[in-house]
Amino acid sequence: MHKRIIVFFDILALMGFGAYMALTIWRLPEELRGRLLTTSLSLLARLTTGTG
Repeated sequence: MHKRIIVFFDILALMGFGAYMALTIWRLPEELRGRLLTTSLSLLARLTTGTG
C-alpha cells in the first residue's frame, strides 16, 4: 500500500512538472519552440535507439 502511494505521488509530480514545462514552452517564440522540439526529439531518438 505504501509503495502505491509513492508511485501515485511520483506520477502526479511528473504530470505537474510536464504541465508547467508545456506552459513555459508555449510562451516561447515559434523559432525557439521548433528548435527545442527538434533537439528533444533527436535526444529521445538517441536514447531509445542507443546510437551516438
